[in-house]
Amino acid sequence: MKKQDDLTLMKVRSYRSVLMAGFRLYSENFRQFFKASWIMALLYALCCGATGTLTVINLSEMMLYIVQMQAEPMVALILAARAYALVLLQVTAISIIACAVMTLASATILNKLKEHKDTGTITLPPHWLSGSPRLMGRTLKGVLLTTLVAGIPILLFVAIMAAADALSPGFTTQHIMTVMGTFMLVTLIVMVFALPLAYVLMKYIMEPSVGYWRRLKVSYAEGMRHWGGLFLVFFVSLLVIALIDIVVMTPAYILNFANQQAYMGQLIGDPLGMPSYMKALTFATFTLCSFIQFYVCQVTLMHNYYIYGSIDTKEEERNKQ
Repeated sequence: MKKQDDLTLMKVRSYRSVLMAGFRLYSENFRQFFKASWIMALLYALCCGATGTLTVINLSEMMLYIVQMQAEPMVALILAARAYALVLLQVTAISIIACAVMTLASATILNKLKEHKDTGTITLPPHWLSGSPRLMGRTLKGVLLTTLVAGIPILLFVAIMAAADALSPGFTTQHIMTVMGTFMLVTLIVMVFALPLAYVLMKYIMEPSVGYWRRLKVSYAEGMRHWGGLFLVFFVSLLVIALIDIVVMTPAYILNFANQQAYMGQLIGDPLGMPSYMKALTFATFTLCSFIQFYVCQVTLMHNYYIYGSIDTKEEERNKQ
């Protein structure tokens, strides 16, 4: 009984308790989470395999193309983008699909978290495709709208720079360091104010009775009041995941480096020297690494789940006073 109480959602927790509860819930119920999500996770991994293959091999050729051209850096980049427009379009399209599939795969795990919220337990799914289509759609909608809200300032900055270039050709290239510094500052500010959106998104998914924009209006201020706790939870969680991710993705990084070195070697007259099965090997490696990476990243979902429960409990106690 004590063990179940320790994993109760609606409970005031410190950031350390949130982290420990998330790790425990995930590890103790990994079999249930895996069975509910592995098909969607595999689709995500296949999309990442395709993206990784195109990026490592075809874009390595693109970088070689840029180096070989005797032109200004921006001119060379534009010419290379035109020459490899189809590859860039394919990478962009598959990357967007991969993000959408990852969201849907995460929704199958969120479905089990909602079961835990409602019943206090997580049962083994009766079959492999047991996710809630409604919850998957709501999750995808919530992620898209959250991304839109967080991305508006960055899109405005890009639009302003494009307008400045239109009015004064070459403005961005002449002030490249200032533009990059300003962009980094804008991105940092966006990250600071976007952090409470993680709480808003989880609350929107777990409590389907309210629309996204109303949920944003009501809950954003609540998330901002607990910004410090959100920051500590996500900082530690993402730090741990980043360290594990380095290990998991090492084979993919090695293949990426090998391809880049092979293509850059052509500049000094070396043969390409890549085996005929390199594309198949790259695809298989990225797919396997991405499949494992997906389940590593879901730890953050557990932490967001528990920080949502903790904030909600604190807000209820605050409103009663």
